Amino acid sequence: MKPFLLLLTLLPFLVKAQFVAPDASPAATNATNAGYTELSVNYHRPDVRARVIFGGLQPWGTLWRAGANENTLLTVDGPVTIGETNLEKGTYSIYLIPENKGDWTWIINRATNNWGTNDYTQSRDLVRQKGKAKRLPERIETLEYRWMNLSPQSVDLVMEWEWYRVTLTIKLPTDDQVADRAALQLNPAQDPDEYYSAARYYLDNGPNLQKAKAWIDRWASTSKEQFNRTRHQAIIEYQMGNKAKGKRLMERSLELAREAKNDHYVRMNEQSLRDWTRDRVEISTDSILTRSIRYHDPEGTWAKRSHLIQLAESRPDGTVRQTRLTFYPGSNEFEMQQTRGRDKIQMRFLNNSYSFSHQGRTEISDEVAKKFRLTEEGTQWVRDYYTYLFGLPMKLRDEGTLIQPTAHKVWYDGREMLELEVHYTPETGKDIWFFYFEPETYALSGYSFYHEKDGPGTGEYILLEGEASVGTMKLPAERHWYFTKNKLYLGTDEIID
Repeated sequence: MKPFLLLLTLLPFLVKAQFVAPDASPAATNATNAGYTELSVNYHRPDVRARVIFGGLQPWGTLWRAGANENTLLTVDGPVTIGETNLEKGTYSIYLIPENKGDWTWIINRATNNWGTNDYTQSRDLVRQKGKAKRLPERIETLEYRWMNLSPQSVDLVMEWEWYRVTLTIKLPTDDQVADRAALQLNPAQDPDEYYSAARYYLDNGPNLQKAKAWIDRWASTSKEQFNRTRHQAIIEYQMGNKAKGKRLMERSLELAREAKNDHYVRMNEQSLRDWTRDRVEISTDSILTRSIRYHDPEGTWAKRSHLIQLAESRPDGTVRQTRLTFYPGSNEFEMQQTRGRDKIQMRFLNNSYSFSHQGRTEISDEVAKKFRLTEEGTQWVRDYYTYLFGLPMKLRDEGTLIQPTAHKVWYDGREMLELEVHYTPETGKDIWFFYFEPETYALSGYSFYHEKDGPGTGEYILLEGEASVGTMKLPAERHWYFTKNKLYLGTDEIID
């Protein structure tokens, strides 16, 4: 064999490859699209490794590089707003200042080529924004950034590590961008379905029903009926108060869906027509309420005795509040003991005087008082809030309650229910409430409300599940809370033994 060929043959064995261990804090990227904007975060992911991170390795109140190794970077491909600051398209470094008590501070900085906090200069900060830190129920071993709560108008950048989750809300100019593009590209549209797309945007985001109707009308004037689009035309009309027209369009959408053999839309349209049906019933509203109170409080003890209720109040972030309530409805006296993570709160209204404490101390800062409503007005609000919710339906006999004279049979949570509409005198409350009762037993099965100034379609609705015995009373065991607008889950309150 020739010497040159022999050298080439032996070369892989003569040259040693350089050993590289896996990175202790590997690189990661998380990107998303929201509205018309693409956002990404690039970072390195350290592990806890049995260390105390916040308050230990990273002292409270000190600058943290929000990751490991090089700068953690936020990249946006269009303008965004954080707090009150507008940021242009570009890449920025992220820092955090963790705090033992109170909000953490997010920092967005111009410099992007630093190692950690080396060469950090505050004069290059663009944003300093407070972010609430929530303690997690279980430890997150490896640092993670996530995009959460996406909507066309905003998105949350969430950092989770060790025991903490901290959120930075980034606002997006999508509404203005949609309006600009619609004005430019939809006069006229190349495809009539583009009118429908604009209508859906304004229906789903806001909603801005006037604009939604303007665009859906343009679609309807240039296009054939179609079960999906006609369905949303019906929804727009119904939500604008044109209920008869909305029902006619929904019935037409149902016909079209049946012709197309689209079972999914058949079911949805049938459900919508049920939800939109409110049939007047002959039974009086007073009779419905009397029968419901008799079911829940057969011996009439609500206003005559004290009652102890213990709650587990869980929230979507995984936190659970343990709450112990003592009601004295006959005298309006009230006690609450609550544990929120490491915070222990007490409130009392006894013998015509208020008292409250935090961590067993009555001398508290203004910040703590504001956070936990530890004021005279706050204590009264908490008392009235819990007494109202856990005293239903008995509380509907209170002075200032204006039960509307007509009851209806409606669909609620997929079931036929009896509905009472309840208003309140101005000094009592400004919300409009609806209460739903089982037509056989008259058990309270749910309720909803909206703020009068915001109108229907806003507010919250509550689904009730199971029963718990509180003395001789039968109260709903679980309350599941949702926003009405987007059906976003808010939490569950459960009576526990």
